[in-house]
Amino acid sequence: MISFWEKNSFLHYDVIIVGSGILGLSTACEIKEKFPGKDILVLERGIFPTGASTKNAGFLCFGSLTEILADIKSKGEQETISLVEKRWKGINYLKERLSENRIGYHCYGGYDLLDTPRSSAIREIDRVNALLRQIFDKDVFEVSDSRISEFGFNAELVSHMVYSPLEAQIDTGEMMKTLIKYAQFLGIQIINGAEVKEAAEGKVTVWHSAMDESIVFKGERIVICANAFVNKILPELAVKPGRGQVIITNEIEELKFKGIFHYNEGYYYFRNFGDRVILGGGRNLDFTKEESYDFSYNDMILEDLKSKLDTMILPGVNYKITDKWTGIMGFTENKLPEIKVIDGSTIAALSCNGMGIALSGYIAREIVSLL
Repeated sequence: MISFWEKNSFLHYDVIIVGSGILGLSTACEIKEKFPGKDILVLERGIFPTGASTKNAGFLCFGSLTEILADIKSKGEQETISLVEKRWKGINYLKERLSENRIGYHCYGGYDLLDTPRSSAIREIDRVNALLRQIFDKDVFEVSDSRISEFGFNAELVSHMVYSPLEAQIDTGEMMKTLIKYAQFLGIQIINGAEVKEAAEGKVTVWHSAMDESIVFKGERIVICANAFVNKILPELAVKPGRGQVIITNEIEELKFKGIFHYNEGYYYFRNFGDRVILGGGRNLDFTKEESYDFSYNDMILEDLKSKLDTMILPGVNYKITDKWTGIMGFTENKLPEIKVIDGSTIAALSCNGMGIALSGYIAREIVSLL
């Protein structure tokens, strides 16, 4: 049973945030920075953030050329420009909040690998650069075909490569560890192992399995930042989970490339981590099965990722897969982030659509403007 002391000191807050991923903690920090006197609680169901915040590949990106072109086709130019601007602002907000040397920041640039069926994207570079110049005040993309052989990629499978000097990589683990420490430094309380069952009208209900009872926390405002798992709390919201498979190699002697790399509209992505290669993606091979909350593996996709290493990325190179993992992202139909007012005290932030690192800082500021 809950004691008098627990009821008196642990259950009442100014703001309760559900989810301790990058979005939840960015929101908590943004509120505390703007309103230092607010008493803020963050509730997290797992030991670590549950969805993708500690399980992504560590890309600090705003969208590859082919991904941006796909967005223009589905959403139009202005909506796409707005989305890229939000991502870019969020990236800079993250860098402002956390020191670059505490998050493993390296700006080696980003590359989009084009195979023959997608080589026509090259003809769109000038148009996309012109559209994005209002955000970056410079050209974002340029052709970099000479580096295909320099990086050791298979030129029979990679016909063109597009370079952006503005994209970077981070150490996902160190970034989240630093963000947690910063939140705690600000005086934000984080409770792990707290699986939220309901959140509405100033009350958040958490099931405590060890005590075999529900615990009700009360807050003047509630912000749900559960991303892919928001439907577990608010089933009426149209957010679908999307599982991402990731693998990492051993250290490769004289690895030829550094940077972050995109392929096939961003459905595949890889990077160096020191002399290792991290490769993820492939959910486009099996959208239905990957629309899952299950952290298990899809063997077909893992085999495809390994095939990409063997034939395209590391042809002729001896390597071993030393680790693999999955993360769960949240996707909306239009791939646009949204902040939804649920009732007078409750707000839900959805959804980052695989761009949580880039978008969280921006979304956090938008949330604070509504409080």
